[in-house]
Amino acid sequence: MANERSGYVFKDKSGAWYARTTITDPSGKRRNVKRRAKDKQDAKQILKSILTELDAEGSKSVDSSRLTFDDLANFYAATFCKPATFIDGKKTAGLRDVGRAKGFLVRFRDYFGKRLLRDITYRDICSYNAMRLQMHTHHKRSPTIATMNRELGVLRRIFNIGVREGWLSKSPFNGGESLISPASERRRERILSLEEEQKLLVACEHPNRKLLRVLIICLLDTGARKSELAKHLRWSAVCFASRTITIEGTTTKTLKTRQLAMTERMYQELSMLWEASSKALQERVFEGWVNERWAFAFACKEAGIDYGSPEGITLHSLRHTAATRLVKGQMPLQMVGRILGHSQPQTTYRYLSADSETIIQAAAILEAFQTQASKPVENSEAVN
Repeated sequence: MANERSGYVFKDKSGAWYARTTITDPSGKRRNVKRRAKDKQDAKQILKSILTELDAEGSKSVDSSRLTFDDLANFYAATFCKPATFIDGKKTAGLRDVGRAKGFLVRFRDYFGKRLLRDITYRDICSYNAMRLQMHTHHKRSPTIATMNRELGVLRRIFNIGVREGWLSKSPFNGGESLISPASERRRERILSLEEEQKLLVACEHPNRKLLRVLIICLLDTGARKSELAKHLRWSAVCFASRTITIEGTTTKTLKTRQLAMTERMYQELSMLWEASSKALQERVFEGWVNERWAFAFACKEAGIDYGSPEGITLHSLRHTAATRLVKGQMPLQMVGRILGHSQPQTTYRYLSADSETIIQAAAILEAFQTQASKPVENSEAVN
């Protein structure tokens, strides 16, 4: 029969009270477990909780109680925060946006760092969120709700990993209402009008913006994400015979491959770009970008179009513009979602915006309805 666990409380020379017991770890090494207390009564309660933990979980519970956030961050960085690997088009490990996760991790370490994992509470997460909302980004403004949702999403995953590994009994995120609210994100409702499109393309006739002109046309005529074309599209995915391009699943948010058809102007622009290229199939179509976002910002300024989220136009606005035009062209919402690569219909719905032409058209329809309703009803002739 195993000996019953025991321990004792004591006061050191400085007058501080402690709870203490001795354990034997899995390697057979004996070590002391000591925790400081406020007073003698508190020391007895702490000793009781230590013994309870040891009876329930063994020495692992005591070991985990000494872990800090840095320990968990190190484990996350070594195990999860690394470039994604794919097998048969499916992500099997790692992250596609490692750089962003590493940036978040720096902030998390600065704030939580040496703190014991079990001491971090829901209130601490709220304080971190409030602190971040007071900081300015490189655009000299506070981070948006969407930015904080993504940042807190990474932090939540880190704590969930701690729970899964047995280092925490529960995540501090579970101590109150959800701090991540996609519904609170500000919608980007600005889309490009046909007149603005023409001005923008004229501004891109500058010799240094020829590549930007092709990208704008491709984004407007496919509704693809900027990263899917500017960063990842290669000539091997462009088929001039069938006039289609293939968006590889490893470059999309949903990890699903999809095909998109070229419009006539898109076909002409890509054909000229291909002729001027090295004709290497593995070369990126938009090879040579330094910063397409800044090039687009300067083109917008020259065209007299406000640039920047949320009130102005961004490259992502071209995706919203394409979605709105497809719906106005009577394409069913579900099919628009497939073209855009959405997995949920409500995601597609959020992409639709009412431009000036749409609201004028709506007013005309309602006015015609009222005109029809106000016409006097003619009495039909009595039938003898």
